[in-house]
Amino acid sequence: MNRHSSTRRQSLMVAFCGMAAGLSVVIMLLGGVIPAATYAVPMLCGLILLPVLLEFGPKAAWTVYIAVSLLALMLGFDKEAAFFYIFMGYYPIVKWKIERVPAKRKKLLIKIVLFSVSMGLMYGLLALLFPMAAFMQEFQEMGLWMTAAFAVMYLFCMLAYDRLLLPLSMIYVNRIRPRFTFLK
Repeated sequence: MNRHSSTRRQSLMVAFCGMAAGLSVVIMLLGGVIPAATYAVPMLCGLILLPVLLEFGPKAAWTVYIAVSLLALMLGFDKEAAFFYIFMGYYPIVKWKIERVPAKRKKLLIKIVLFSVSMGLMYGLLALLFPMAAFMQEFQEMGLWMTAAFAVMYLFCMLAYDRLLLPLSMIYVNRIRPRFTFLK
């Protein structure tokens, strides 16, 4: 690769990653307006990391993830959504490492442990940093059974999200990427 094409590729990467980060931040900010979007918006922003990962690799994807995490935390209205992105937005990047584990049960166990530990750390840190009365009261009002049901539904949603990442990656590679002529 000559110097000109290397510089062009680097410029393309910066522009593409900047657009992905900008789109993610806008979606995170708009998600703060819709209370029900607390978990859906960070998952959607995680999907935006897929093209970055597939086109420019994990280093670029991690850079976009960190930029979006910081901006969502500083600018976002919904701190819970920002923390959810911080604690689970990276999953599309690490999923492919987990998929290399040969045993299906071991992969599933790794995913469940990752999702559970991330959720526990996220809510523990939220309670520690933002001791909001309404936040704490919400979990107290839900009671033990509803909190457990919430945790199970969270795991179910994250496993469904995990299952969607491969087909969505294939849709990107087969249908969307060919239309991005500037990537060639």
